[in-house]
Amino acid sequence: MSEKQLPDEVIVGLDVGSTTVKAVVMDPANNDILWSDYQRHETKQPEKVLEFMKTITAAFPNHPKEKMRVFITGSGGTSIAPLIGAKFVQEVNAVSLAVEIFYPTAGSVIELGGQDAKIIIWKEDPNGGKRKIPSMN
Repeated sequence: MSEKQLPDEVIVGLDVGSTTVKAVVMDPANNDILWSDYQRHETKQPEKVLEFMKTITAAFPNHPKEKMRVFITGSGGTSIAPLIGAKFVQEVNAVSLAVEIFYPTAGSVIELGGQDAKIIIWKEDPNGGKRKIPSMN
């Protein structure tokens, strides 16, 4: 995507897990993925996050940093978020939000991570809508 086509604001998402870091840059207006990567961090979570942030900045050189909203999740996200000015989102909430946007008819999700497993079940709420029931080991 050329700089001329970039949206005014982008969302940067980082998932800092026990073995890998995943990163994505998205257009919040239409959820288009503008850039993504997935790499092992070899026990160097902060270094890999910094590497990703430098790569993202280089990939979007004319995009102002203040127009990049950064969110982070995962087992390593809590301690790294304040260091890079990111908002931390708990893993189950991050998975729930993504599923509700991209797969709104899903009834359940099982996510197996490096440290734990998560299951989220959506049930019809008698008062309308759906109620989510999350569980982690």
